[in-house]
Amino acid sequence: MKLPRAIRLIGKRVVQATPILRRHILTSTDYQVLSGVDEARSAMASDGWLAARTVARQERAYQGLIAAMKAGEPRLDFTIAAEAVAATGIANPLLIEVGCGSGYYSEVFATLVPGGVRYTGIDYSEAMIARARANYPSAAFEAADATRLPFPDNAFDIVFNGVSLMHIVDYQAAIREAARVAKRYCIFHSVPVFDDHGTIYLRKYAYGAPVVEVVFGKQELMSLCGDAGLRLAREWSGIPYDVYEATGHHSGAITYLFTR
Repeated sequence: MKLPRAIRLIGKRVVQATPILRRHILTSTDYQVLSGVDEARSAMASDGWLAARTVARQERAYQGLIAAMKAGEPRLDFTIAAEAVAATGIANPLLIEVGCGSGYYSEVFATLVPGGVRYTGIDYSEAMIARARANYPSAAFEAADATRLPFPDNAFDIVFNGVSLMHIVDYQAAIREAARVAKRYCIFHSVPVFDDHGTIYLRKYAYGAPVVEVVFGKQELMSLCGDAGLRLAREWSGIPYDVYEATGHHSGAITYLFTR
């Protein structure tokens, strides 16, 4: 039974006003601007993505989204990811997802990309990889660092960085590594970007756990990709993601398709 609107509004206000409820019920909360890369690296010591509890909470949050996708109602970010892969024009590409989490994008590609992909997923969190292997035993998953990928040059048709570049403090190395192992294309998906401001490091709570997040200055991001030998082919605006309240600058979530 659906609760009356007034009760739902009161409940929402209680959650938003109570830190422990806010952090454990809402997906992303309590943004704090960090002073720079050194403070960001220090904050990584308590990185919540390594915790099995965070993995389980994230998985529960995506179960409904996956079910809706299978019912023919995919969320915008899923649709954009599939469109970016299809835009390469490669039939059944060999694709690696960097920062695969619990592996749900393997299901997104199998469902939404015509002909599917030959999928490999990597994540630096052993807890994420354990859950991915349990959920998708037929797919290939490996624990690995995005800044030191254990693959030869040109190993994959497409390197898909699935919503993880924003959580990599050494993102410069991650971009270089993505370009190195990509034979033809790199996709950086749902990247938070400022059009009119430089890169900022944030600390926030994601699924109740403290994590570091990077919101990129577009000029720096494009320059780094260019230096890595990547050329922008296309971009998509995704689900609104504005950190103005925390930073004083408007941002958006963009998916970029680069060619080698």
